[in-house]
Amino acid sequence: MSMQTPAGLAPKAGHDTGDLQDRIAALEAAVEELQERVPDARRVTILVFSGKQDKVLAALLIGTTAAAMGMDVTLFFTFWGINVLKERRAYAGKDLRERMIDFVTPTGATHMGVSQLNLLGAGSRMLQRMMKDKHIVSAQTLLQQAREAGVRLVACSMTMEVMGIRREELVSGIEVAGAASYLVEASRSGCTLFV
Repeated sequence: MSMQTPAGLAPKAGHDTGDLQDRIAALEAAVEELQERVPDARRVTILVFSGKQDKVLAALLIGTTAAAMGMDVTLFFTFWGINVLKERRAYAGKDLRERMIDFVTPTGATHMGVSQLNLLGAGSRMLQRMMKDKHIVSAQTLLQQAREAGVRLVACSMTMEVMGIRREELVSGIEVAGAASYLVEASRSGCTLFV
């Protein structure tokens, strides 16, 4: 019994098997490139723009839940959302505008207002109390759980520069990256959210 080469793979007259191997290698490379472009359903990227407690809670809850389900999760904090990552204030070496922004923005998740019915901070305190009474974890606890679960927490480098936020003001273990890094991660994710 003789084996025949399929018609589409047989070397054409004047072509050697090396040419066929090159064509196969090129096809394999093209398939691999296409596979890299297909979003991975097991990846989640969340852009946290808001600095409001209820919205940050939602982003952290979705992120930690996805991580608990075995998904790769990245939370990218930019503009007002970056304040949840701040651990302390540092005024030394900042210009007047940077100090003013630092003074009027919250430090950490426990000092953020809520998006509706904030009532000069009373709404935020009421929400925190209701959550505590019902044994629901706080944004600060969810942030810690996210870090322990291996969620990538990324601070926007441009936001840090604009607002005068230094790396030493942030909680430990935070990555710093720009918009291009976010876009690469988002393009690979099967689920991308903006909060």
